Amino acid sequence: MKVRPRRKLTLAAAAVGALFLILSARAPAWFPEGHEIVAIIAADQLTPTAASHIARILNVADEKQGVAGAMAAASLRPDSEFRADHATHSWHYIALCLQDTRSDLPARCPHGNCVTAKIDEYARRLKNHDYDKWGAAGDLAFLIHFVADVHQPLHAAGNGDRGGTCQPVEVTPPEENLHYAWDDAVVVELEHQLGTQSPRATATALERMDPQSALADKPANPEQMAWESHELARSEVYDALQIPKRPCAPAGCQSATPGKVVMSEAYMEREAKVAGRQLALAGYRLASILNSIWR
Repeated sequence: MKVRPRRKLTLAAAAVGALFLILSARAPAWFPEGHEIVAIIAADQLTPTAASHIARILNVADEKQGVAGAMAAASLRPDSEFRADHATHSWHYIALCLQDTRSDLPARCPHGNCVTAKIDEYARRLKNHDYDKWGAAGDLAFLIHFVADVHQPLHAAGNGDRGGTCQPVEVTPPEENLHYAWDDAVVVELEHQLGTQSPRATATALERMDPQSALADKPANPEQMAWESHELARSEVYDALQIPKRPCAPAGCQSATPGKVVMSEAYMEREAKVAGRQLALAGYRLASILNSIWR
């Protein structure tokens, strides 16, 4: 894997990144580019009825490019704007331990303050026109964002390391921890493999490589999405990197190793493909949810 310069950040994206570090108790899933990719893939699969409703909510023209751009922009709002409300922090993940079983899912979502419950809640709010303080556009932004979040494996599993944020790694391009490596470095590697340099180009390439018919024959409910991500975290992250399992501590924040875990070139090349499938699947499932809201 060649060393590549990090993608250039606009001032707006740089501000988003600063807010990530300042406001997040646990890291956001997928850095901005990943969220935009998911939103664009979903926009490409919308029915005319759903697209029309979304265009009206986001105040854009009811045409494909405009809706896709507006959804991509909306996908960033829960990290760039809404995290100022600390009550939203736990909504982006479900704090499952590696040792958990599927039956532990309800207990890991106390009072409905986790990503699986919030996907259901915001889909219901949009369907019933029962918006909270963020209004229709904000509620739609949360739904778009959270469906992407739940498909990032480290937002549904942890090793007493706060979803990998406390596990240092050695990786190219450099990242601070295991979670950030999956948020960003694997997406950088994916774009290198695809030869793409923008969310739209990457979304289009993923739709060709992993068409909806091959990935999402039937929609999954949020708990199923989370459990699939949990199992990917177990097999593709912790087991694949031979990270020792620590006792279950959902709120813990310790490294399982005395030094950095090496994420090799071969590992990154393989896992970029896994990340690509997850991004595509998130987009297709998001479209399915949106289409079911506005039939």
